[in-house]
Amino acid sequence: MSKRIRTLAIVGAGGMGGLFGAILSEGGLEVTLIDTNREQIEAIRANGLRISGFGGERAHMLRTEHDVTMVKQADIVLVQCKGTATREAARSMTHLADSGSIFISFQNGLGNEDILTEILGSENVFGGLTTMAGACIGPGHYQDFGRAPCFIGEWAGGITVRADEIAAVFTKAGLETSASADIKVDIWRKLLGNMAMSAAAGVTNLTSAEVLMIDPLRDVCFSALDEAISIAHSQKIELDRSEVLKGLEIMTATGGSGENKPSLCLDILARRPSEVEFIYGTALKLADAAGLAVPTLRSFYALVKGIETHYVGSADNTIKA
Repeated sequence: MSKRIRTLAIVGAGGMGGLFGAILSEGGLEVTLIDTNREQIEAIRANGLRISGFGGERAHMLRTEHDVTMVKQADIVLVQCKGTATREAARSMTHLADSGSIFISFQNGLGNEDILTEILGSENVFGGLTTMAGACIGPGHYQDFGRAPCFIGEWAGGITVRADEIAAVFTKAGLETSASADIKVDIWRKLLGNMAMSAAAGVTNLTSAEVLMIDPLRDVCFSALDEAISIAHSQKIELDRSEVLKGLEIMTATGGSGENKPSLCLDILARRPSEVEFIYGTALKLADAAGLAVPTLRSFYALVKGIETHYVGSADNTIKA
């Protein structure tokens, strides 16, 4: 274990935050898990962070906090809260930026890293990518769906010594991670799959694997995928369709992460604001600027926004800067 990278804070104790916390804590890092959901945090304090599924039943005792300001030092901060909470979370972590923490966003969609760089400084922010799946199935209780490689990279781009070092530490702790020379391209690769699948799963209450088993739904998802690729190309993100399809196969594989419902679907089921603005909204603005017709993606976005009016409280819950 690197002497330079020892302490880790995870902001957001949802499915992936809890799962990463368990893996990295078991691997020897000093992990603090932070979430404003008191029921979640108190359950972990009382019974440990319980994991079911891949790897068998187990529990991990680790430090938990309700408030990130209670954490005075962390070598690395994994930002795994919902995109709707990114700006507030970033504002609460400026003391960690001042003390030299590196912030790695493993969040969904586009825009989170830009918010973090605005508030915490571009030199302190990394992007992160994982196709692993984890779900919170009860207070302090998580479902593990398996393992897949993760990627991290400087938001400004390029391979650096510290990126390689962090990746090596994570890998040694049990979370296979590689440093990426262009993490923005990697994030777009995952985003395209999310844009193709998330809304379809959310509207139908199906897993990713189930969506692709229904011919009409699969056809609609592939239309959305082609539109999403056109947006990526307009941003000089030159991803090949066959390459994107391989990633989609991993995301929707039966027996693995495809057995999980996408986070957008879980948000709808829980009647909480989803990350629709980060998964679809930001990309649609880019499509507008590029003059692209993307009717399938606009329909996906509109359907999710319509569903959210039943519990968000306003038809206009667009994330404001």
